[in-house]
Amino acid sequence: MKDLVIGCTTNYDWDKLKYWVNSLNKSGFEGDKVMIAFNIDYETIEKLSQAGFQVILPGKDNKQAQRYEYQSSLPVHVERFIHIYNYLNDHDDYRFVITTDVKDVIFQQDPTKFLGMELPGSKLMFASESMKYKDEPWGNQNLLETFGPYFHERFKDNVIFNVGVLAGRGNVMKDLCSMIFVMSVNRPIPIVDQSTFNFMISQEPYKSIARYMRSEDGWACQLGTTADPSKIDQFRPFLLEPSPIFEKESGKVKTSTGKDFTIVHQYDRVPEWKKVIEEKYND
Repeated sequence: MKDLVIGCTTNYDWDKLKYWVNSLNKSGFEGDKVMIAFNIDYETIEKLSQAGFQVILPGKDNKQAQRYEYQSSLPVHVERFIHIYNYLNDHDDYRFVITTDVKDVIFQQDPTKFLGMELPGSKLMFASESMKYKDEPWGNQNLLETFGPYFHERFKDNVIFNVGVLAGRGNVMKDLCSMIFVMSVNRPIPIVDQSTFNFMISQEPYKSIARYMRSEDGWACQLGTTADPSKIDQFRPFLLEPSPIFEKESGKVKTSTGKDFTIVHQYDRVPEWKKVIEEKYND
């Protein structure tokens, strides 16, 4: 069976997307690669195609502006999930599906290798932010505004898992994406994909079918909570595990024990690391 990495972009050009694309191509991943692009210029479409991506264009072709344009009242963070669902609904033969944010993610290793070793017996894999909701100000407020004080009180002690790095069996990922989308629309605030996702996966049936990976497991690091120099002094007392480390010579982000992460998320939050990583994956 084939594997799939699928992303979604709006208003990003090649200079924003190339690190995600190039890192995936250098990782050894051999499956299908798909980019859903809402607002994108012809040049970037061509670059993605040359890099081996199928580019899905929900928008209208504006030949004069040489771009595809798409209008929606929904935030892209939320709307991406219904488009991913639609694609998976038409392509139901994937073994593993991986979907991540595209602007601030790189792949240091082929993600299917990690999934092949760690996912047997489970159907989904989630990545921890290494903090509880009550200790992370943005997430805590987001949870409160999304679900109100009753559910906030019940879930504030939960560990946060990041919606920007998701992976699992193809048919289960399809249904997860549809549920995130349905749970996210008609909420009191627009950006709710993270809170609705965490609300869902803290309950059954997800608790019985998913792997909840710590940062130290080496699947994916979330540097916004674990290494951002503008926040780490505030967050460090509340981190549930050690911060990732950076090996400048190789340009790799590693666990505290020296294990290479498969996926690095939010690397742009750490300027010193960002410079080395972007040089590494520039072409």
